[in-house]
Amino acid sequence: MTLIEILIVVALLGTLMAYLVRELMGTAENAKIDQTKLGMNVVQQGLQMYRVHNNRYPTTDQGLDALLTQPGDSKSWRGPYSESNKLQDPWGTKFNYESDGRTFKITSAGGNQAFGDSDDITYPDEAEGGQGASGN
Repeated sequence: MTLIEILIVVALLGTLMAYLVRELMGTAENAKIDQTKLGMNVVQQGLQMYRVHNNRYPTTDQGLDALLTQPGDSKSWRGPYSESNKLQDPWGTKFNYESDGRTFKITSAGGNQAFGDSDDITYPDEAEGGQGASGN
């Protein structure tokens, strides 16, 4: 083999490796997004149990910490309704929680760990036309 042939083979292998690494990184990121959605479903189940016992969801001010420790105004709290490690996304950011007591919305900051941009993940999924989980 000549030097040129060896350089061509090395360049082709480098291009192939770069493509494979990019594809694997995209797959890992998609797996974290799916894991986040599953985690939000677990939090939603804890919120449903909280609602069954307290006739409402925790308010925004009480936050998801109301699933771990009894808020002062909850007389029939029977928690904890979750574990502290379940209240954050796979990137290590705590879920953002908003509620008026009747509906709620959970938001993950996504991979860039900054709220308010296009990679945020919400429950219920706003892309599917959800207006917030309701306690009907």
